[in-house]
Amino acid sequence: MHLAPDLVRDRRHHLRVYSCSFDAADCLSWLIEENEAPSRVAAVFLMNILQKSRILHHVTDDHLFKDQHLFFRFRQDDNTFPVTQVTRLFFFAQRLHDRLHSEPQSCLRKFQAGDKIVADAFKGAEFAQWLIRKNESRNLDEAVVSCQQLLDAGLIKCLDGVPSAKFRVADNFYNFAFDFNYRRRLHDLFLLPNVQKEASMQNIKFLPKTASAYEIYPGFDSHGNGSLSPMSPTPTLFSDTSSGSGGSPSTLNPFRPAFERRHIAKERMLEPDSGFVRKVIQVESDAVGYGFVLRGASPCYIQTVDPDGPAHKAGVKVGQYLYSVNDIIVFDRTHKDVASVIVDSHGKIRLVVFAEGDSPKC
Repeated sequence: MHLAPDLVRDRRHHLRVYSCSFDAADCLSWLIEENEAPSRVAAVFLMNILQKSRILHHVTDDHLFKDQHLFFRFRQDDNTFPVTQVTRLFFFAQRLHDRLHSEPQSCLRKFQAGDKIVADAFKGAEFAQWLIRKNESRNLDEAVVSCQQLLDAGLIKCLDGVPSAKFRVADNFYNFAFDFNYRRRLHDLFLLPNVQKEASMQNIKFLPKTASAYEIYPGFDSHGNGSLSPMSPTPTLFSDTSSGSGGSPSTLNPFRPAFERRHIAKERMLEPDSGFVRKVIQVESDAVGYGFVLRGASPCYIQTVDPDGPAHKAGVKVGQYLYSVNDIIVFDRTHKDVASVIVDSHGKIRLVVFAEGDSPKC
C-alpha cells in the first residue's frame, strides 16, 4: 500500500493533519484492483482482522474499519505496534533468517527429506555456535534457550528423526518454518484456521488454492457480485493479551495506542516541583532482548513494554522518560542513539528514568 500512488499520505480533516494515513473507502477500491480480495465486503472482513490484531487502527481510535471515508493508519507508521513475546520472537527469527541468507559462508546447507531437497537447512549444533559467533547469544546455554523458544513458537522445525519438542544441540537438521521473504497477500489470512472458523460462523465458505485461499460468499458470483449480511461489529479472531503497562487486557481498549507522549520540556522534569521522580532500574536481558521499545528524543521515552519480558519484571513502565543508561546521560539523545548504547551493554543495563508519581527519589 505504501508504494501505491497517493494512497498512504498526510491527510487533513478540519484543522488537523493525520500523517501516513489512508482513506478506508479508497483502500478498499485499491484492494479490489490488486486482487487482494474479491469484493468490498470481503476486504472489510479482512481489514477488520488486521485492526483487531493491532496491525492498523483508526487515527483517533473511534471506529472499526468500514466502507466509509474514514482515516486509518498502520501502527508501524506511528510507532504504536504492540511488543509481545510473540512479536519479539517473530522479528528475532526474521533477523536471523535475513542474516543467514545474506552470508556467503553461513551454516545453511542442503538436506534430503524423502524425495524433497531442503536447500536452507541447518544443524542444531552449528546453528547454536553461529548464534554465539554473531553475538546473537552470549554462550551455549543462552543459544539453546533461544533455539528452544523459536521451536516452541513454531518458527523453526525439525527435519529429521522423530519430531521432538526439545531442541537438540546435535546433528539434527532444522529449518525455518516458513519463508520470511514470501510476499504475503491479504487473502492469505484465509489460510489461518481461526480466521476460517470465524468466517464459518458468518456462513462464509472457502475454496483453497495452491498458494493461497479465496473466500466464496453465499450469493456471490465469480466477480464478487451479490449481497451478504453485515458482519459482527466486534470481531473476536485474535485475543489481545498485551497491555503495554502490565494491566489487565480485559480492561483496555484494544484499538488504543499504548502511550501517547505529552509534550514536556526536559528542563521542567529537573525542577523540584515538576511531579516527576527519578528512579533506578536494573534490567538483565533474556535470550530475545530486554522487552521494551524506546521512541522520541530529548528525552526519549518508553513507548511499549512486553508484559512477559525482563524489563516489565524489573519495573520499567510505559511513559517513563530516560535520563541515563549505565551512567551515560542520554537526556538529550534520540531513541536511536540510546538504542546503540543499550546494544553495547552486554546484556545488563542500569537505567535512570523520570516517572510521574510519589516514589522516593534515588
